[in-house]
Amino acid sequence: MPFARRLITAVRRPQPSGFTLLEVCVVLFIVAVIFVVAAVPATHLFNEEKLLAPVRALQGYAKAARLRAMTGHQTCVILFGDDGYELAVSDPVTAHATVVRGYRLPPGIELLCQAPADKEYRRVADVHWYFAPNGLCEPMKFLLQQGKSWVRFRVDPLTARVQDQESFID
Repeated sequence: MPFARRLITAVRRPQPSGFTLLEVCVVLFIVAVIFVVAAVPATHLFNEEKLLAPVRALQGYAKAARLRAMTGHQTCVILFGDDGYELAVSDPVTAHATVVRGYRLPPGIELLCQAPADKEYRRVADVHWYFAPNGLCEPMKFLLQQGKSWVRFRVDPLTARVQDQESFID
């Protein structure tokens, strides 16, 4: 019996465990191709997010201004500047606005607006967007641009929500 065991173990040689170098290289090549293919859509998502963040912030400011105007029975205003916008509470007696909070646009993004009286979009420098104590505001359209990419939307004067949003991300 011991001779038979020796014969079986001599015939069966253990196979080395693991992968060959060729198999590892093929898998790494496939993973690299997947990352390259996924990187292009990911850059578009990051560019889109960079443009949509100010849209969400502006909607939040509009909702806050509307709510504050209705609950405080006072006029609120969003003051636009070259580099961002601020939420302020307007004092009707002194005609002075007290800034509550502000938002700075990310670098390279330009904000344009179109009031109902305007035919074209214009720069928002020194534009005031008023929210009356009854919760109504002027219906405004906005355009955010960064290079060839843009997001265009309007804000509903009754609910201060973003509507009719269109975008092109390059």
